[in-house]
Amino acid sequence: MDTNSRFWTLASGSRLGPAVSRLCATGYQPLCLAWLLLYAPGCAPNMAVPAADAPTAPAGSQPGVYDTTAPRPIEPRDWLERLALERGGDLKLVDKLMDERTRVPEFQRQPLPTTPADTQIGGGVTILSDANPFPEWQPVSPKEVSIRFGLARSTFRTRTPEEALSAVQPFLDIVQREVNVRSAPDLYERPADLYFALSDGKDQLGVAHVFDYLLVRSWLAEQPQKAAVILAWAQPANPRTTDLDRAFPGIPGTGIELVVAAGAPYQKPADLKGARLALAANYVNAPGAFLTRLLADLGQPPDQPFFSSVTLRRYSKDCVIDVIKGKADAACVDQGTVGALDRFYGLSPHIRTLAVSPRYNVDVLFTSLNNLETHRTEIELTQNQLTTLNKNPEGEEVLFFFDIERWYNYRVGDLEVPRQHFDDFARFLDQTPVDLKPLLDPAAPVDGRTYDRFGDE
Repeated sequence: MDTNSRFWTLASGSRLGPAVSRLCATGYQPLCLAWLLLYAPGCAPNMAVPAADAPTAPAGSQPGVYDTTAPRPIEPRDWLERLALERGGDLKLVDKLMDERTRVPEFQRQPLPTTPADTQIGGGVTILSDANPFPEWQPVSPKEVSIRFGLARSTFRTRTPEEALSAVQPFLDIVQREVNVRSAPDLYERPADLYFALSDGKDQLGVAHVFDYLLVRSWLAEQPQKAAVILAWAQPANPRTTDLDRAFPGIPGTGIELVVAAGAPYQKPADLKGARLALAANYVNAPGAFLTRLLADLGQPPDQPFFSSVTLRRYSKDCVIDVIKGKADAACVDQGTVGALDRFYGLSPHIRTLAVSPRYNVDVLFTSLNNLETHRTEIELTQNQLTTLNKNPEGEEVLFFFDIERWYNYRVGDLEVPRQHFDDFARFLDQTPVDLKPLLDPAAPVDGRTYDRFGDE
């Protein structure tokens, strides 16, 4: 048998037999020999598998039953993948020669370095302990009450009395731990109750809306030795400004907005004649003063209704979402509520502001001269702890529940805007428009349904 015949016999059973035969016919016998030496061993998988080497089915398996423990077969897409998958002696030789030269270096795992105990993960927040990340809460030791403060309804608003007491409790503990002064709160529904508590010395501090403070101040002015003294004011959380109030004097973000749906036909407050209004039930002072002034400027008699209906909602956010969902035509809410809804849900494109009040929606801390004479040290220490609440995670929780960003010590001129518009609040109390009388009626029905998140009831 000549050389070409021998090459053809070896290559005839291979996958590339036709190609090899053409090479031999053209006289490239050396190239064909090299091919046989490199690739002929790789053709062994094409041969019949001996019975002893044939793969056996797993024990207990049945034809047509999928075995999840067996590797899933790979179907080659072309002859190149088939060459790579069916690794005969040729490719095994290549693997042996290459793998020994390309060993993966040994990996030495080292433990992480110990984190110092004073490492901070945030402002004033140290890293948690690996051994005891949640240590047991250490209650403050019992102590006699050193100072009492009155918390007016106008400052905890939509919170229930129980919610207000639970939210202020961490503040009491902070004051005791930091300055060894134990405080106790008293909740008051009316500013007159807060006036009598300060005047009699039952309470040494008062926390209320600035209009309540100005009202109590006017009553205490009749007793010079018990005059009101303002100490600090609170910046509302999520402050917001609009094109209508950007140039207003006063503290930014402390206004009241009258909002409608973005596609509503109303262009000015006068267009809301006969519309449906939504208000927060216990958000009284600033919205009441704003709407009273607005209706007076429109020439609306206080004894005649301007709106077709007025719905009291428990939370301010529900008033705004009612407008978006078409259940109300307008809502009168604080700028902090609108800012929060825009921050969390991006609702600003869905609403439009028709009017904004002056910047007088501020809460204040105050006392009286008679209490300064008897509890000056306790008052100053408590005021200092209140203005530094935002530096403590526990204090930030207190601020969150009362919708406050932080407290600031009072400086002359800070609250000039509320003083200038106090007459609007006095008119709201003395000549309450018929549309706003439900705000002052504790027995008025309140729609307590709320939206868990935007779009859901």
